[in-house]
Amino acid sequence: MRFQTPDRVLQLLPQTLDPDLIKALLQRPLARNGDRLCRTSLQHNCGILSPSDIGLIYDENRFRIDLFIAPHLLPQRAAIEDRYLPESSSEFSFIQNLTGSWSGVQSETGPDSEAFSLYGQSILSFGESGLHSQWTVGDQDDGQIYELHWTRDYRGRAYSAGLIQPLNGFSSFTASPYLYGVEYRSSNNSRADNRYQQGAPLEVNMPLRGRVEVRRDGRLLHSELLEAGNQLLDTSSLPGGAYEVEIRTLDESGRVLAEYTEFFAKDSLLPAPGEWRWSVQAGQPALLNPAEILPEAADDMFFQAGVAHRVLDNAGLFTNVAATNHSQLLEVGARWVTPYLELSPSLLETDGGRSGYRLYAALKTPWFQLSANESRLDDEDTVPEADSYALLNRGFFQRNASLTAPLIGGQLALRYSERDRGVSLSRPEFTLDDEETAAEHLTTIEYRRNLFRARNWLGELTLAHSDADGQQLTTASFQMRLRSGRWNHSARLRSDTGNTDIDGLRAGFDSSWNDRDLWALELDQQFSAETDQDGHYLRSNTRLAGHRGFASSTVQYLNNGQQEALNYLGSFSTNLMTNGDSFAWGGERPYDSAVMVNIDGSADQDFEILVNGVRRGYAKGGGQSLINLPSFGSYEVALRPLEEGFYDYSEQSEVLTLYPGNVANTEYDIQPLILALGRIVRDDSPVAHAKISIGEYSAVTDDMGVFQMEMRGDPRRLQVPPVRWGNCRVALPEQSAGEHWVNLGVIDLATAQCAAEGVGHAGR
Repeated sequence: MRFQTPDRVLQLLPQTLDPDLIKALLQRPLARNGDRLCRTSLQHNCGILSPSDIGLIYDENRFRIDLFIAPHLLPQRAAIEDRYLPESSSEFSFIQNLTGSWSGVQSETGPDSEAFSLYGQSILSFGESGLHSQWTVGDQDDGQIYELHWTRDYRGRAYSAGLIQPLNGFSSFTASPYLYGVEYRSSNNSRADNRYQQGAPLEVNMPLRGRVEVRRDGRLLHSELLEAGNQLLDTSSLPGGAYEVEIRTLDESGRVLAEYTEFFAKDSLLPAPGEWRWSVQAGQPALLNPAEILPEAADDMFFQAGVAHRVLDNAGLFTNVAATNHSQLLEVGARWVTPYLELSPSLLETDGGRSGYRLYAALKTPWFQLSANESRLDDEDTVPEADSYALLNRGFFQRNASLTAPLIGGQLALRYSERDRGVSLSRPEFTLDDEETAAEHLTTIEYRRNLFRARNWLGELTLAHSDADGQQLTTASFQMRLRSGRWNHSARLRSDTGNTDIDGLRAGFDSSWNDRDLWALELDQQFSAETDQDGHYLRSNTRLAGHRGFASSTVQYLNNGQQEALNYLGSFSTNLMTNGDSFAWGGERPYDSAVMVNIDGSADQDFEILVNGVRRGYAKGGGQSLINLPSFGSYEVALRPLEEGFYDYSEQSEVLTLYPGNVANTEYDIQPLILALGRIVRDDSPVAHAKISIGEYSAVTDDMGVFQMEMRGDPRRLQVPPVRWGNCRVALPEQSAGEHWVNLGVIDLATAQCAAEGVGHAGR
């Protein structure tokens, strides 16, 4: 087989890495390979070729040629076309988030006290860039600004300048201070492929258009349709970890083309394959002082830089350097993940002789899971200068290990903790359990098992024994949970024995109520109670999230025989936002970007706002409402009425991209509709296919003279004018109406009043 016009054939082919070579190969005689045609569904190894360069299969009956190109001559096609978020859907906007909190106590054995604070985040946004500020006002100060900087984070690169708190670092020991300076770093915030880039690349060659299946232990994890060529698979939905996957490629008829296994690793702590993660920060450390509005700059300079890279599919390295005028440090580390073992070591060394290390290891087997972590940092030999900034805190030592394994239908856990500062023996499930220790070694063995489980019931038994430097505590607890409609109840009972002062029996009860879809706003109410041999405890917690913001309040009463106290605390959050053309306030959550929903019509009606198909708030008709959303995301925003009835609006969604401080605008024209029903007759005979009008609305009757039309308005105040039929007008009989409909009854055209030129028409 020879092509007479190879240039024209080359134009029909997909992109190749060496077009000149392909053209030269097309000019040569090529074997027909007629024996590789698929003539029955039972044939194997037919319909495809694996040539060293190019090859073809010629079907003379259909005058068809299938051309195959070797994988090394084809480019790699990305699984995701654009790795980054699109441009912002907002040009200019301003967001002011206000979050307040308060707390207090009234006690008979101690002084009463109360405290409050107000936190603010202000962002003046210009698309992907903006001026950011964070400040606070409280009962202990007159106000303080602790962040004020210009920031841009777009397409994988971010920089900040001003009073900043650096966001990216690779050190396990060095904290990034508030800084008068600059930061330049790689960023995953503006990427659209974060879940995809965490995994090693999986590439397949498709000789034909077809389908690929990715399986693990025989279970299907992922499948997608692919065009012919070298294709990277979208691994966003694959679970994290390191494991072998079975890859199977099939043609469009379901015939298997290839089947093989490949090692795959997906880890959020490893950099993306083939990419570098890096950050650089430099400036003067800022010293926060409650007496100063702006923090004072330290008489020292700070510099930090770090870089990380994935050197293998399942392994990565990082290094970090930091320096001030008086000290420098270097830290190197690695991470390695396999199907059964994870290792993350790091080493630190300073110019002053201080050293440190951190080692994390995890072992996963079908029978148990074991993890261990040890960290050490040497103490400073010399006292740092008063005006200098310390890169490292004081020395410490920590070691912990845990083992979990299934046992007799339950879960067995062994835990060990050791540190140079005391750890607590108390267990957090009971508020009245307030005993603490200064133990440096804590060992715990715990066994949990479900005793029964039903649709609405759950019973759980927990047995535990702890040793804290020889102080023994053995507990047995039983917890029962019940779900019933909007209510959730749980009761727990625990018995303690040991060589401590906390022996005895404790009982507790929790009951919570959630409105779910009862109201447009979200309301959660929880009641708790505990009792033991010394006292009792009561608590009420209320959480409300609605159109104008979020608020929560907690009141608790404690009487343990030695003291009686009433504690109260709460918080609220709301937002003030403008996009230059309009202003709104509210929002259920304190996120740093939002969508402003403008609804024209349907005054005071409630509408649910769906973001990516999930409820994220509600809006009021006839005004503007705010829906707070996390920044760095593209969202599909849609609207759905919460009220019963009929509405006239376009059921369309809009995709908006938000960066920090963005306020995107979306508008809806929504009018409530009334369904008007009636029947047209003349002398008790139905009038079929007659076009009638009522005001500005019209309809056509069916064979029985029945019609229905959608009318805008409130049926309780709707004044329906006479029916117009041609040049005739027919008065309406007495009407009946419901909340969303009006029944016009039987309309007799024999009672019509017609104009002179319409008499003949009315008589037809």
